[in-house]
Amino acid sequence: MFRKFGLTGSVYLAGLLFLGCQNYGFEELPSSVIKEKRWTQTISISSQADILFIIDNSGSMVGEQGQLGVSFNAFAQVLDEKFGGEYQIAVISTGMESPGCPPCNATIDKSCMNETGENGRFQDRIGFNQGTIDNPDYVFEMDPACGKVVIPATKNCFYDTDSSKGFSLVGVNGCGYERGLAPMRVALDDLAGTYNAGFLRKNATLAVVVITDEDDCGQVGDVTEGLGGIAGDACYYASKGVDPEGGFTDPEGKLYRLTPVEDYYNFLLGLKDGKEGMVKFAAIVGVKDINDLSTTTIEYTFDGSRYTVDQTCTTAGCTGLFCFAKPGTRYIKLAQLFGIGQNGFVDTICQTDFSDTMEALGTFVACPKVFLLSEEILDPDLANILINGEGVPRFSCDKPGELEECSGHGDTSCSQGSCVETWSYTPPDTPPDPAALGGTITFAEHYDPCELFSDGDQVHIELVYVTT
Repeated sequence: MFRKFGLTGSVYLAGLLFLGCQNYGFEELPSSVIKEKRWTQTISISSQADILFIIDNSGSMVGEQGQLGVSFNAFAQVLDEKFGGEYQIAVISTGMESPGCPPCNATIDKSCMNETGENGRFQDRIGFNQGTIDNPDYVFEMDPACGKVVIPATKNCFYDTDSSKGFSLVGVNGCGYERGLAPMRVALDDLAGTYNAGFLRKNATLAVVVITDEDDCGQVGDVTEGLGGIAGDACYYASKGVDPEGGFTDPEGKLYRLTPVEDYYNFLLGLKDGKEGMVKFAAIVGVKDINDLSTTTIEYTFDGSRYTVDQTCTTAGCTGLFCFAKPGTRYIKLAQLFGIGQNGFVDTICQTDFSDTMEALGTFVACPKVFLLSEEILDPDLANILINGEGVPRFSCDKPGELEECSGHGDTSCSQGSCVETWSYTPPDTPPDPAALGGTITFAEHYDPCELFSDGDQVHIELVYVTT
């Protein structure tokens, strides 16, 4: 059933069959002046969202964790609007137990594994930094009211602005070999039926959000840990596939190679039976130029004694010890596999206020109201849109219950309502949004794909247009 119109899909689509054979206006133009383009996006209709935050708990993340918490309300407000009471949030860290990251004890209390939010386990303790940004001192406490999964009624468990406590404060003594994707897989697979049971829901959109100032280090065992003079930089050598001196193996003879990002993409899609739009991936990481993600690369500098990985961005106005981030290349690549502007999202971690990012992230998780194009449309009147293979009229009467085609503004033939654009095109801004270099498409309120279909439905949108 259509959630808004109360009509069955077969009845509604039957009314569109007369549009099935498309005559594209630009076909009459000289081929020398037009380039036909096809833009497609598949969205999945869901009134529920399962959101997994992966938060870096290494030593340089004090400020970012605090900013994430303070700005969380901007995210929650959008979720409340889009999903009502049907969203839930869990938090894990970037830590996985490994030779370089043993369990914490009285002797080893840094770059080690604590008992909460590590190894893919959902965070179940409220964190609080009773120190400063430069000299942090985290304490953790249990709160039975919070459990392990945040819901709208307990969203202060993610971060409480009054007490400055929350799940988002995961501490800074975590593993120095930061892994965001390996614990994600454990959290959503190995522990999905045990410690983390009940989080994944069949018809809910799954959104994964990574916040880190480092790159991903693959699965445990992908790199040799504890190498003298290299340490965690081995993760970058393996991510790039070559060390600063052009070598392809580490001093132990292990190839510089990490578990392919494509494996994690396939894993996430597999959780939703391969349904596009049911999984979304967001990376708030080190980015050199948000307008050109290709510029974020792994580079090295020799300081006279050893090579170091270059910083990719610095936080303006920051005066503390940790005001920079290194390139998050693997996270960016995973977001690109999901499609930037569609089911993939990237923003820089080098900012002092995450409010705008978190608001945009909330909109990203929900069913899209605005569709982002990579190339400009030459003329909207020469463009055609199909929904699940059926043509959509350029103009229609803005009345609920059925789609009645009309000829354009000024047409008074509508049996009810006015003749309006079924969809509208907005050219790109100046400077353009990097995710919408070609502008945007917005459907009219009476023909909003997010409202027309039922939970679990997939909607394939195709735009056929021309560029110069």
